Amino acid sequence: MKLLFIQGGSRVRVCSNNTFYVDGNFNNDIWNRYNSYCDELTVILRKIDNNFYENEVKHGLNKINTNLMNLCLVYDIYSPKKNFFNIKKRCITKKIIEKEVKKSDKIIIRSIGNFYTNTALKYCEKYKKDYLIEVTGFALDSLWYHSFLGKIVAIPREIVLKKSLKKSPYAVYVTDIELQKRYPSSGKMLGCSDVELFEYDKNILLNKIKNIKKHITNNNIIIGTAGFLDVSYKGQKDVIKAINYLKKNGYDNIYYEMIGTGSGKKLKKLIEKYNLKDKIKIVGALKRDAVKDWMSNLDIYVHPSYTEGLCRSIIESMSLACPIICSNAGGNKELINKKYIYPKKNWKKLAKLLINMIENDLFIQAKVNFHNSKKYRKEILDKKRDTFYKEFIEI
Repeated sequence: MKLLFIQGGSRVRVCSNNTFYVDGNFNNDIWNRYNSYCDELTVILRKIDNNFYENEVKHGLNKINTNLMNLCLVYDIYSPKKNFFNIKKRCITKKIIEKEVKKSDKIIIRSIGNFYTNTALKYCEKYKKDYLIEVTGFALDSLWYHSFLGKIVAIPREIVLKKSLKKSPYAVYVTDIELQKRYPSSGKMLGCSDVELFEYDKNILLNKIKNIKKHITNNNIIIGTAGFLDVSYKGQKDVIKAINYLKKNGYDNIYYEMIGTGSGKKLKKLIEKYNLKDKIKIVGALKRDAVKDWMSNLDIYVHPSYTEGLCRSIIESMSLACPIICSNAGGNKELINKKYIYPKKNWKKLAKLLINMIENDLFIQAKVNFHNSKKYRKEILDKKRDTFYKEFIEI
């Protein structure tokens, strides 16, 4: 059985030695999972036009094991912006997608709503192919907070997504409730996070409490956020504003670190504006094992995003016993104590929650989050997911 997987968000870096790297949305554990459902897996992703040296990217991105798939790379028609109006590139990309859909038996479409996934859906319907849609986020929200152009296309995209999901024969949502409410399907539905948690260790909680105590003794509380550094709706600027506010009000022991791909150019300017270079560090992209080490050293994980499906970084930090504060975006309320969820963009409320957490609740929230993360352990999610996907594969 030939399975096609297509997604239009992540971008592949092609290196001069013919190796391929992609951001943290994908890793070889995920490719292994899809590969287990079929005899032959083809993956369509967009690529960055530039060539890279492996040493430039290997420290922060995930290497793609091409033995697990036929990797099919297409033009990035969204970046640079001139590509969007390049008719030749759009036509070539459409033809590639049509060819791969036509020769596949089953198609998995992840994050419907962009040029690539919408094109794949069109050809699935044209050639009467069985397809499954994976729903990872809210179209209206992500576009609305992205840019001025995003606001223009947000409502039409929202309408298209609702229509697409309504008629989808199979739909998998990363939330239990929130995405299903917005985008119900008349077909079969599954709520199952796509997180791949770090290996469970009963000593994680003890080590976290020990680490927090050490930081309290040294009078330095470390908070952190994982997210794309150049995407404004990830909300890191609100954490920077909260730290500036707290520093002015006598709380001078909070240090903030950010990881993720991108330059962080605008965030750096804001850090300079508030004179917070000694309090805030942009770490950059990290590989999976390094992310684990980084999260293990945090006293509080903060996720200030304006839009989410069900945030994998929050669940990962829960599994590492991090106390967590997050915005009320998307499915976050399915994960965290409501006491520590604040209205998105409200950085003053975030500042107050940080103080309350530090003064009263660090150890309690570490324990609560660690225990709540157990329902997202790999063996539990794999059982739910495999049953559903195998039903889709075998129809």
